[in-house]
Amino acid sequence: MVEDEPQSAEEAELRAAIEAVLSSPSDKKLVIAGPGTGKTTLFEQLLELAPGHPDQRIVLTFVNNLKDDLNDDLGGLAQVFTLHSYCLGLLQRDPALRGSLSPDFRCCPGIASIIAEDWEVITQSDAPKFVGEMRALSEENQIPFYLARGEYYDAVDFDDTVYRAYEGLSFGRATPESYDLVLIDEYQDFNALEAGVIDALAERSPILIAGDDHQALYSQLRDASWDHIRLLSKAGEYDVFKLPFCMRCPKVVVDAVNDVLTKAEELGRLEGRIEKPYKHFPPAKGADRAKYSKIVHVEPSVQRQDANYMGRYLAQAIAQITEDEIKTAAHGGYPAALVIVAQPYRDQIVSHLEAAGYVVDTRRNSDSKLNREAGISILKVDRVSNLGWRIVLGADAPSFLKDAIVTTADCTSRLVDVVPDEYRERVLAEVDAYEPPEEVQAEAETPASSDVPSVRVTSFEGAKGLSAQHVYIAGLHNGELPHDPASIKDLEICKFVVALTRTRKKCTLIRTRNFAGNWKTPSSFISWIDPARLEFIKVDAQYWKQQAEEASEN
Repeated sequence: MVEDEPQSAEEAELRAAIEAVLSSPSDKKLVIAGPGTGKTTLFEQLLELAPGHPDQRIVLTFVNNLKDDLNDDLGGLAQVFTLHSYCLGLLQRDPALRGSLSPDFRCCPGIASIIAEDWEVITQSDAPKFVGEMRALSEENQIPFYLARGEYYDAVDFDDTVYRAYEGLSFGRATPESYDLVLIDEYQDFNALEAGVIDALAERSPILIAGDDHQALYSQLRDASWDHIRLLSKAGEYDVFKLPFCMRCPKVVVDAVNDVLTKAEELGRLEGRIEKPYKHFPPAKGADRAKYSKIVHVEPSVQRQDANYMGRYLAQAIAQITEDEIKTAAHGGYPAALVIVAQPYRDQIVSHLEAAGYVVDTRRNSDSKLNREAGISILKVDRVSNLGWRIVLGADAPSFLKDAIVTTADCTSRLVDVVPDEYRERVLAEVDAYEPPEEVQAEAETPASSDVPSVRVTSFEGAKGLSAQHVYIAGLHNGELPHDPASIKDLEICKFVVALTRTRKKCTLIRTRNFAGNWKTPSSFISWIDPARLEFIKVDAQYWKQQAEEASEN
């Protein structure tokens, strides 16, 4: 019999934390998991122990890039969905949730804006914030108009898909499906509507919800709230567990995060936050502690298009990433270098990096546009489609557009019947002549090169779910992050914490003294970090002169 290798104290503590979750008989579990604390590994172990078939287990998160990563890791053990795509499937399967939508209804991102325009034309008043009313489950609302108009167009957008599912499940028109296990990821980024759907699922299935209120970034973009996870942690309905160790970041970054959280509490920020340990894990990150013992604080003396010191420094720093780190990143499917930056610096940085020969990934999630061709393509399939005619009318903006919308206010008349004959025939002739573009089979994604650093540039919100060997947080100035150093918002603290914790190896903070002739002051957040953890580099004309001299000597 081979004895188990002796465990360190940290390994024993981690194992105990995981075993507490795995062995709990509770059907309702809440796991508070800080950045890099092994949540996906925990999900994998839970799914491996779960009974039944993988099709009877689901994992839900809130955006596609997180869903794709979870699907890569867990796809063989469960079905992985965004909450929107899950609710879309419910509507497709259950007539009781669809209402007057046909079985062939369309998912049409952007239709919310069309319905808002219809309201303004029909009522001669500003459109309500339909999406906000749905997300907040507002008692006083104009949602019935929105839903009726969506049914007239036989189409849904993202939020009303979730709302239709929530309304049907909550008011008894349909029964929540039951599963052997439901896993919810990033719960702090769910809004009231989405949390309501999760509550409905929890009525009939064992559920584990995971999240971290320190990583809540989407209150301004999606009406999300950390209140949901904070209330859940205190209500007593769920057994609460905490993962204590960060296995992604080097010790200096973990310590810097704790500096930031401590300072935030001293200033009375993050009130009501969930207290949790966040500790360095030597068995996984001990070597990085020695190699990357400092966070680099870079101060370019100037930043403008013709003196692009930020871009120039980044190109130089990325070129110094080691071959083994590049290969590890390529094998792991994440960037070697991640630049987190907002405008006005972003475009200048990307321009310089591309000029230096780097292939820069700047992809952003975007909804499809409802352009005229989209309307014509819908009419090619269904010549009387209200949606197809509405998109074409919106693009053409004929003089009779408003009259046509008003005439269909009761949702009984078809748009094809209320437009002038001449216009109808002209559009239908165009439809007849239209040849849909041939579908081009998507090429397999080119594997990342094992000798060239992969580089991604994104926003603070876009960094969520990402990680990289080397992380560069640029544009750290008062007036930007934070917007007002005298009144720092909790959301801004969360942005900085999320940015720091994308780091696997080395983190660099970049701010300039002068941008395009305007003097800048460093972000207060930099001063929240113990100065002993920072290595200061001044980047000015003398710096570049010294770099050139050293290069010539070599």
